[in-house]
Amino acid sequence: MNDPWHAPQPPQPPRTPDEKASGRNWGKAGGGILVGIAALLAKFKFLLLGLLKFKYLFYGGKFGLTAISFAASIWFYTLFFGLKFAIVFVLLIAIHEIGHVIFVRGFGLSAPAVFFLPGFGAFTTWREPPKSVYQESVIAFGGPLLGALGGIVCFAYGYTTHEPFWYACAYTAFFLNLFNMIPLGFFDGGRMTGAISPALWIVGFVAVIVAAVAFHWWSPILLIVVLLSIPRAIQAWRGQLDPRYYGIPPTQRLTVALAYFGLLAVLVAGMVATRVDVPGHSLHGALHATYS
Repeated sequence: MNDPWHAPQPPQPPRTPDEKASGRNWGKAGGGILVGIAALLAKFKFLLLGLLKFKYLFYGGKFGLTAISFAASIWFYTLFFGLKFAIVFVLLIAIHEIGHVIFVRGFGLSAPAVFFLPGFGAFTTWREPPKSVYQESVIAFGGPLLGALGGIVCFAYGYTTHEPFWYACAYTAFFLNLFNMIPLGFFDGGRMTGAISPALWIVGFVAVIVAAVAFHWWSPILLIVVLLSIPRAIQAWRGQLDPRYYGIPPTQRLTVALAYFGLLAVLVAGMVATRVDVPGHSLHGALHATYS
């Protein structure tokens, strides 16, 4: 049975002003909302595992289910943000997933397909799990690494053309991937910090609680994600994690730590550099409206 690698998609697209349209906003707030919803709900990918048994769907016809789900995602986001932003946003999701695929295959594991879930992100599949927490962390790192590069490309193009639209796309990419770096549960950050020190999962719990209080960001979905992350955190607290899986050399822990905190710095810097304020909109208000 295939074991999916999710692409925790994290908060979804920003609403930024489209200069050539009738003044419609594509602000960052919208981006944060959609990415957040995707990141949280994508964690429940186990509900879709039954689909993975039908392997022919991934290869049927010329494109297979990957292309069909890709097109369906573009159609879905077009309903809310228009075609131009929808295409860029789904491509940013795809870039994140391709990052996972590259590193999965780099370890000699099979990652046959990327499956897009309209409104919930995407995930890749593999036939065998990683052999150590180091492999798991490197595979997790691949998604936000390529995602950050996608944001940099959008930023560079926006800087060259002076189009706010591309700054908003860059902001979305940085925010989406930064959200995935939360050191909690099955987020990419949770998988990476498992190789550094499982104790960092506690930081993830604190971060989510602080965000929930600061932004009035409580919801059943958020609560479920936190609850699903508790069992493994308790195992780590009690020293019950499998030493054969989590016991890696100090050099590997240091490598993952440098990669994790270095990428965090890049993503935060990217968000600051591409921030585009939209009058009357804020991330606080967006999150409150979405989760209340």
